[in-house]
Amino acid sequence: MTLVPPSGSARSPEVGVSAVEAVRYQSPVTRTNPAPPSGSALRRAHARIARLGRESPDPMTLFARVADIVPTVVGADGVCGLTLDPATLLHTGGFHHGGVPHTHLPRLLQIEYGEEDVNQFPALVKAGGTAAGLWQATRHRPHCSSRYRDVYRPAGMGDEMRVLLRTGHTVWGALVLHRGGDRAPFGDDEVAALAALAPAVAQVLRGAYLRHDAAAADCELPTAPGLLMFHPGGELDRVTPAGHQWLEQLVAAPAESAPLPQPVLHALSRARTAGDASLRMRSRTGLWVSLTATRTDADGGVAVMIQPSSPEHVIGILMDAYGLTLREQQVAQLVTYGMSDTDIGRRLGISPHTVRDHLKKVFDKTATNSRGRLLQLLYFSHYQPDIETGRTMGRHGWFRTAQV
Repeated sequence: MTLVPPSGSARSPEVGVSAVEAVRYQSPVTRTNPAPPSGSALRRAHARIARLGRESPDPMTLFARVADIVPTVVGADGVCGLTLDPATLLHTGGFHHGGVPHTHLPRLLQIEYGEEDVNQFPALVKAGGTAAGLWQATRHRPHCSSRYRDVYRPAGMGDEMRVLLRTGHTVWGALVLHRGGDRAPFGDDEVAALAALAPAVAQVLRGAYLRHDAAAADCELPTAPGLLMFHPGGELDRVTPAGHQWLEQLVAAPAESAPLPQPVLHALSRARTAGDASLRMRSRTGLWVSLTATRTDADGGVAVMIQPSSPEHVIGILMDAYGLTLREQQVAQLVTYGMSDTDIGRRLGISPHTVRDHLKKVFDKTATNSRGRLLQLLYFSHYQPDIETGRTMGRHGWFRTAQV
């Protein structure tokens, strides 16, 4: 899932080593075992994360900065930031520094989406935890993990720590920390330290998504869905013209020789084992895109469809991203219908005064100060791009047509 940059390269999103490059893990930091995390280091890290929020970075820049902050709290030879589709927990991209060599990625994907292993993201979410180490989860028997046996150990890597970045029940991404094979595994105190830092990173990541939405509102996407057909062995068979355009939208720096984007490989891997897969991700310009992969025959051929996410697919998570409670979402929805405070109160069974209290919180969380500004934010930042490409609201969309 995570890639290591070529030797001597600068940190950058979505970079990896070629098959002819060395695959043994190369630590970018000292090989001595780190000291236990200190309270002062954690406080300084929190302060730096808070400053990042005020600087308003985009998600990838945020992860690059966080990758510099995390080692000041917990020693690591690699720190990777992943974006995850909150609806499916599929990896949709991220910043990778000091992770798994590209040559080991196919086996890692096979394990991640086709086999059971320790600390997989859905299991971490279900368990209700925030951070967990591989050594910790296997009780210091890492060979119980397929990921360790087949990927990390052959690559010269040691322990791994996964850290969920979530606000409430919504998972926005994750951090993955790696250590070299000759270093001590992550201790319980180090796992606890990252769990304590994670909520602050999650809040800033959520804000980065929102700001990136507004910045990307004027960007154009291909209007037709793209289709990619894969042979049973996973080799790419053919791509429609629109498919080529979509592939360029899914990589940080399009290039003729660039490999397929990781989200496509993830969807392909899951479809080959489960029959189908879907995920929602960002294009390189920040707009929402849907990938749907379906097995086409018993031998394992797969078709992958790429297209713009419809408003009904996106608006729920956008409202959640602003941090609105369920009641605040209901109030905001009814505001879009032009309902008065009295009408909203009657509809929801609350007083007009309570409606105004909820609406004030909606304005605060969305950085608007009136009903008109709220409508402008929703329309120009989140609806207009889809409308201009022919997308229309479905009757089951977030702001559906209601009988009022």
